[in-house]
Amino acid sequence: MPQRTILIVDDDQTLRELIRIQLEHENYRVLQAANGLEGVDMARQDRPDLVILDITMPEKDGLEACTDIRLFSSLPILMLTARGQNEDVITGLDHGADDYLIKPFHMDELLARIRALLRRTPVAHRPLLVGKGSLNIDQEKREVWVRDELVDLTPTEYQLLVILAEHAGKVVSHHHLLRSVWGQDYNKEHDYLKVYIWHLRRKIEEDPHKPRLLLTEWGIGYRLVA
Repeated sequence: MPQRTILIVDDDQTLRELIRIQLEHENYRVLQAANGLEGVDMARQDRPDLVILDITMPEKDGLEACTDIRLFSSLPILMLTARGQNEDVITGLDHGADDYLIKPFHMDELLARIRALLRRTPVAHRPLLVGKGSLNIDQEKREVWVRDELVDLTPTEYQLLVILAEHAGKVVSHHHLLRSVWGQDYNKEHDYLKVYIWHLRRKIEEDPHKPRLLLTEWGIGYRLVA
């Protein structure tokens, strides 16, 4: 089985290091972020298998970070909260967290929660087979095959396609795509997104003028055929 990657987002460097040592001992690959803003960027770029997310942090707190991550990924999120902050627990789950752990905690309990979440979640870099089987995305190699031919995508085109593929069969809104690929400052640049969709269609459609894989849902967003 491929090595699983875990992102720790916490402003407490000592705690991050303690968790890192324990996770690496268990053969996990570990990434670290010191605040929510950095954590969201790393979750978007590095695509970890699981995020350990503290609630109280500078720059962007864990609740905001959880909401932002949910815009582009369904990866499991384990929230950390101080003892007695029951409202934080409820709010965290409402924001999309999968589980929570109250500080202070035993490392054995943390590992058990991680194993349970990962058992319910497929490997993040699994191949994505969509478009009625004609489109294969190998996330491990970052390769895209269309009708058994390798196509060359820019990093932006690739990220856009992966997000659409992860939601194959469902409409993904303009707002969701813009924020997921380009960040929070891009909210209304629909024409900007339209240009990238056109370039993507030129590479994956047999006839980009009559798309059959990447469909437009007028006024809402785009849908990749499952």
